[in-house]
Parts: sequence; C-alpha cells; structure tokens
Amino acid sequence: MKRNIIFTGVLAIMFAATLVAHDFWLIPQKFRIQPNEPLTIFANTGMDFPDSLSAVDPERVAQFLMKGRFGEKDITEFEVKDNSLITECVFENPGTYILAMALKPKEIKLTAKEFNEYVLHDGLPEIYDLRKKEGILDKDAVEYYSKYPKTIIQVGERLDISILEPLGLALEIIPLKNPYSLKIGDDLPVRVLFKNKPLENAEVAWSYPGRGEEFAGSIKTDSNGKAIIPLEKAGPYIIRAIQMEWVKKDTHEWESYWASLTFEVLPVSFPD
Repeated sequence: MKRNIIFTGVLAIMFAATLVAHDFWLIPQKFRIQPNEPLTIFANTGMDFPDSLSAVDPERVAQFLMKGRFGEKDITEFEVKDNSLITECVFENPGTYILAMALKPKEIKLTAKEFNEYVLHDGLPEIYDLRKKEGILDKDAVEYYSKYPKTIIQVGERLDISILEPLGLALEIIPLKNPYSLKIGDDLPVRVLFKNKPLENAEVAWSYPGRGEEFAGSIKTDSNGKAIIPLEKAGPYIIRAIQMEWVKKDTHEWESYWASLTFEVLPVSFPD
C-alpha cells in the first residue's frame, strides 16, 4: 500500500479546478462534552482544515442526522452564520455519537486542462489514465459532485460501538474502532464504502490544523476497503476520501463523491 504522499498546492491548478477541490467537513465546537451541554456544529467548506471559506447553501442539504446507541434522529434546523452552516445540538445521554450530512449533487464545468490537473492533484490518477486510454484528455468535462461529511462526538465517559456501523451514505468512511478509545501514537483502522460496498484502491488522506492546504499523508485502501490511519497529532483530525465515476449521461459525464470524517485525537493523558 502507498503511504505518506503529501498533497501540495499546485500553482498550475486553475481557479475552477481549485473550487471543486474544496473539502467539506463537520467540526463541532468541542469533540468531548458532558450530557445536556449545548453544542454548536459547524459545516465548513475549505482547503485549510478546519477553517471555512464559505457557507454551503442550506437548500443543498439532502440529509442531516445524528446517531447514537438509542438510534437515529434527523436534524432539521440549521442556518448560515458567517462562513459556516451551523446547527445547535444537546445530547441528553452519555455515549459516542456520530453526525452525518449528505449534500445534493452540484454541477461544475471545467476545461480539459483544468479537469486533468484537478484529478491528478486530488488523488484520482486512475481518472486521468482512463481519459488518456480513451483518447479524451483534450475533452472538456461536466461533473456532478456530492459530499458526505461525518463527525464523532463523545458525551461523558461511556464509549459506544454504534458509530462503527455504516449509515448508508453514497461514499462513507467508517471507523473500525472508537477513536476515543485511542490516543496519539495509535492507529485508527477505517473502511471506505462506496454504494454500500468496500472500495478498493481508494486514496484516503488525513490531516489536522496547522497543515494549511497540505494533507499530512495518504494511503490506499486494500481489497476490503480498509486503510490504517496513523494518529500523529493530538487535537482535531480529518480523514478524507474521493471517488469518481465516468457515467456518460446526457447532462454530464463525471460524478464525484467526497467523504470526510472528523474526530479528536486524545493526548497520552488528558483531563477528565
């Protein structure tokens, strides 16, 4: 498996390609809280985790839900505040919770040069190779992209395994261990599912604040869609994966799916 590939900003990437490369993540005000403690969740768009460049249009939200050991609950109240889409949550019971969102597809049109540079920059070399094989490297692209962020929140001391179950998102990063049972220096195994099936050879990147637009590293999933993510730094953490398909539809030829998972890496010792 390939590991520790650093994504660097490429000046040759055109403006439109950079736009589509914006990641989308859920970032809570705090990752670890007590029962009945109010919590603000921010849905942020950008390249420098966890900062946000702009707020997503609320009309693009197809699904927003919270899941814990007592089941799932839809989140229906959210609003734009500054550069974020936000919601307020209260968790009555202790346990580990996961929040997830699905954004409706959005269209973007790119020149051939922009599209080729974008897929190479964002870990999709197989799409470039496919275009080269098909003799369409010089063809402009119309792409529909959708995004599927998740975040894991720990309420009180009880650790739950319900967050290890898939939610049925089109593209999904699933932790195979509760990250709040781990600490800096440990590894977090994850599985990537695409349309409910393990996604082989997907490039999974990880990062944390202070990296700017560079990811800390990446690794390819194995035949079971599994990847091992090193927990290198305490504090907020993001894992990101992208999948793209050549769909050859009348309205567009390409569909991309962007997934992210955020949580907090615990230090060796931490206060109660």
